[in-house]
Amino acid sequence: MAMISLNIKPRGRPLKNLPETLDFDLSTASTTALYEQIAKHTRLNQNRLRITKGSDGRPVSLKRDDGKLVTIEETGLRNGSQIFVKDLGPQIAWRTVFIVEYLGPLLIHPLFLYLRPLIYSASAYNPLSYLPFNASSSTALIPAPTTTQLVLCTLCTLHFLKREYETVCVHRFSAATMPATNIFKNSAHYWVLSGLNLAYYLYAPGSIAASWWPAALNADLNPTVRYAAIALWAWAEISNYATHITLRNLRPEDGSTKRQIPKGYGFDLVTCPNYLFESLAWLAIVVLGGGNMSTLIFFAVSTGQMLLWAKKKESRYRKEFGSAYRKKASMIPGIW
Repeated sequence: MAMISLNIKPRGRPLKNLPETLDFDLSTASTTALYEQIAKHTRLNQNRLRITKGSDGRPVSLKRDDGKLVTIEETGLRNGSQIFVKDLGPQIAWRTVFIVEYLGPLLIHPLFLYLRPLIYSASAYNPLSYLPFNASSSTALIPAPTTTQLVLCTLCTLHFLKREYETVCVHRFSAATMPATNIFKNSAHYWVLSGLNLAYYLYAPGSIAASWWPAALNADLNPTVRYAAIALWAWAEISNYATHITLRNLRPEDGSTKRQIPKGYGFDLVTCPNYLFESLAWLAIVVLGGGNMSTLIFFAVSTGQMLLWAKKKESRYRKEFGSAYRKKASMIPGIW
């Protein structure tokens, strides 16, 4: 049995009760045991800990690409090697973050639609919507939501129900946790931009969605355009779900960092068809909303972010797989 002693120092602020050395059996001990021992001494959850090698600064991994545990010997650590330990602060599970993010708009859209009489007043119509404005009509009842507004609420709610289902039952995460404080930043995009921003303006009595095509009081959306937009939305959502299933099947389990080149429906066309289909689903919402400014803002921000994510993922694939990676676009065929 070959025993080794590892020298341990904190990275950043000192850690209470952090041992100066720890001994392990080189041939059998896994890096999981290393994390567990340091967590036991410092009384910190091991998800808060980042352990790096003093020789090259690389993180000490817990699992191999195939999901199996990494032994201390496989990391290159030897007797007398230096490691650094950093406290990452309070953590929260990625799955929990996603659930909280999508819960906001999932609740906000139906609430805004069905609480319209409490949120809007008859005299508060948007003057840019071509609806008549009469200050003396403040006590009048607001008109019932149009078919287009009902459709918009249904599609937005179904979208985020799908997201919640995928978070719980489909997605596999390579990292277990993220800093807990990031949940506020991550949730702001969904709760504010796709929740409050979309719901307030889409379901208002003076919304373009209530009077567009033709632009007359309470006129509804042209049925042909409405059905075409709904068909686009449905196809894009189903296609997006199919790509998520493909990505799930590339990883044997949560925590696996195994990477493969995804192939099949959508992936033979671009690197990130999931982002392409997602953007097309929101484009359908833009059309149904009559080009409402709130939908345009959300579409521009979300699509722009997905374009950047797609390019970043494509660069990582090209670096990792080299000439074996032959796709010509990251998200939009022939353009991006």
